[in-house]
Amino acid sequence: MAHDKPASPPPLTLPPPRPVPARFLRDYLRTTEVAELLGLSPRTLEKYRCVGEGPAFLKLGQRVLYARSDVEAWLQAHRCAHTSDDTYTSVIDARRARRREP
Repeated sequence: MAHDKPASPPPLTLPPPRPVPARFLRDYLRTTEVAELLGLSPRTLEKYRCVGEGPAFLKLGQRVLYARSDVEAWLQAHRCAHTSDDTYTSVIDARRARRREP
């Protein structure tokens, strides 16, 4: 009498990931895109994320995304009419203070 092995269950298959609609992603930019728009290096944006200076961002796994509206709002918040403007001087003072830190 032959020993029949019990049938093994079929392999588990997951449905393919659903693509994110392109229209949704149009509202978001990657770090390199924001860096290019702002004339900054991607590393500067990375530093800004650590110290809370840059535009608001989303972290999705390994990916960092910026909403276009957040980048625009951040730019508007940093507008200056002249070099004596309080916004301008506070940014310069903060940069100088960071350079003095060990």
